[in-house]
Amino acid sequence: MTLTDGPSSRTWSRWLSAIAQLQRASADSPAFFADAARFAVDTIGFDFTWVLSCENQSEGGSWIELATDGIDSSQEVETDPTILAMLVENPVTHFQTNSEDESGGSESHSIAIAPVLDSSGGLIGCVYGLRHHSGENRRRGIRPFEARMLQVLAESLAVGISRIKQETAAARSLALLEQAFSPTVAGHIQRHPECLAGQLREVTLLFSDLRGFTSLAESLPPDKCYRLLGDVMEVFTAAVIEHAGIIVDYFGDGLLAMWNAPLDQSEQADLACGTALAMSDTLTHVSEKWLPTIQAPLELGIGIHTGEVLVGNAGTQSRLKYGPRGSNVNLASRVQGATKQLETPVLITGATQKKLTNKFLTLRVCTARLPGLEKPVELFAVYPPSSLAERMRHLEQYTQALQNYEAGEFAQVEALLSELVKLDSSLPARFLANQATAMRQAEIGRRASDNGTGNRDSVVDILEK
Repeated sequence: MTLTDGPSSRTWSRWLSAIAQLQRASADSPAFFADAARFAVDTIGFDFTWVLSCENQSEGGSWIELATDGIDSSQEVETDPTILAMLVENPVTHFQTNSEDESGGSESHSIAIAPVLDSSGGLIGCVYGLRHHSGENRRRGIRPFEARMLQVLAESLAVGISRIKQETAAARSLALLEQAFSPTVAGHIQRHPECLAGQLREVTLLFSDLRGFTSLAESLPPDKCYRLLGDVMEVFTAAVIEHAGIIVDYFGDGLLAMWNAPLDQSEQADLACGTALAMSDTLTHVSEKWLPTIQAPLELGIGIHTGEVLVGNAGTQSRLKYGPRGSNVNLASRVQGATKQLETPVLITGATQKKLTNKFLTLRVCTARLPGLEKPVELFAVYPPSSLAERMRHLEQYTQALQNYEAGEFAQVEALLSELVKLDSSLPARFLANQATAMRQAEIGRRASDNGTGNRDSVVDILEK
């Protein structure tokens, strides 16, 4: 073939410009495949073109028409099953040249077909071009450079289809992530999927639980119980998200939330405690709404702890759950359980209290021995900041009573707390007063030989998980 046998430089420029325009087009546009078919007709010079996709051709799958174009839509033309079967057997570009047509004699048209391959070389579709030997188009056969342009067109389609699949998978992944996380966190996990493999991080964990909900649920019809729990979890979830937290899991009438993973949050303790107070406030509104039905206000227990855990996919490959694992998760759960015995809606550990800013008031409730844990843990109640002199006086009074308790001065504890129990129900005064009474009565019952000098353990034993 001489240089004069091929297209002119102007034709090449027009072809390449059309290909570039197609590659820039949005692959998920409805016109993408139609534009490809039109390119084969208008630019390369086929009379009819089909863009076909195929699924599981090796297992007898069918070809699906994505787009077609032709210079004369009144003529009935069809693809040749034999040509398509040949492509399945050997997925390379096939075409009929002038010499083949001349020697063959009677064929009324020529065919070129180019495979569309996925990234692994598998056949996922084709571009099928047909040229008549009559009518306005007097060419016989397909020239090699025309077949090559059809192949370039098929390769452009492969890139577009691959892009569609990647974008679809990314959108599906992001949608699943955004069901559990804020868009910011979901985007981070999508950009850094390695964080799902597990990494050691210091996090702040929040466990919440509705007090006495099991008994309440038994007294309600299932549909009302379901709606009530839905209302509660709706406001709890909103509180976590508003304070930039992650919902790790829901379980029955409780949830687990986390801060400082996967993104760094320097005020993780503040955010968790702010969430706890917001949950307590919003539960009051839900409780008032349901009071005619449930007959008693809803009560809440929240435990918060800060510590190092392994964070990653705590679920499975098929069911993602980004969350923590480790002994500190168990500790946080036990703190939540302690709220019932200590009669305090929100308890945090000393590790969390040390990280709080002056946005909150804290009160050391006691040092407790939690179920299943060897070392005692310092527990604190947390309150919003207050300038009320009366509130500060109550906190100081409880602090003094706790010091007396730990010194074994149980009568003084009872005296300090006798009025405080009535004045401020938000403090764990009744718990400490009852504990002091029990300890004083135990001392009275000791044998005379002990002389009241037996070992006084100021650590409170939490009896329930």
